[in-house]
Amino acid sequence: MPRALIVEDEPLLRAELTDQLRALWPELQIAGQVENGIEAVAAIDALKPDIVFLDIQMPGLNGMEVARHIPESCQVVFVTAYADYALAAFDAGASDYLVKPLTTARLLQTIHRLKSRTAASPPPALWEKLFEKEDAPVYLKWIKASSGHSVRLVMVSEVLYFQSSEKYTRVVTENGDSLIRLPIKSLLEQLDPQMFAQIHRSAIVNLQAIDRIERNEFVARGGAGLEVILKGRTERLTVSEGFARQFRQM
Repeated sequence: MPRALIVEDEPLLRAELTDQLRALWPELQIAGQVENGIEAVAAIDALKPDIVFLDIQMPGLNGMEVARHIPESCQVVFVTAYADYALAAFDAGASDYLVKPLTTARLLQTIHRLKSRTAASPPPALWEKLFEKEDAPVYLKWIKASSGHSVRLVMVSEVLYFQSSEKYTRVVTENGDSLIRLPIKSLLEQLDPQMFAQIHRSAIVNLQAIDRIERNEFVARGGAGLEVILKGRTERLTVSEGFARQFRQM
């Protein structure tokens, strides 16, 4: 029995698609329903669906970004109000591309196509090429971080700063701290330089989280004399001499 995951941020549309699939394809098991890209990535990893019905415009990660994390063996049907990406989606191996509002006849056509591709063992999709601009760098959008005995999916844009701590790197957000096993140097290479800057050999800060830069004479004895003050936070992050130049004009 094939298993499907429905990814749609509009509750009414999500319920409508679920009802239509159950009526038109009773053998299909709806393994899960989620409403945003972050939940979609976690659900794909946990549920391992055979088919994903995937919206494009969603909070967090959009459908284009989620598609890159879908296993090659999984069939993907984009369900969206936008026809702009249809050609790129089919070129990458999407099983179908549905434009809202959905009709029963069009959904039946999709179901027939999915059944046929399943029986024929379709070639793997090339999601890593989907929607990427030529030669454009791809930066981290989210990370898996440990918090106690659980693992969290953290949007990189929500991180205030990263700070190395022995074998781990602390990931600090407004909602608390978590840990990743990734050195600062390797992490920096994967972050958007327009969003993050290294301020110390053991710290990277989100530029949008900075409230101000202050000079501190005591710190100056062992460094650049600059400290980063974050918006709504009490901690003061030291800027070392080697990374001070980028902040001296702030």
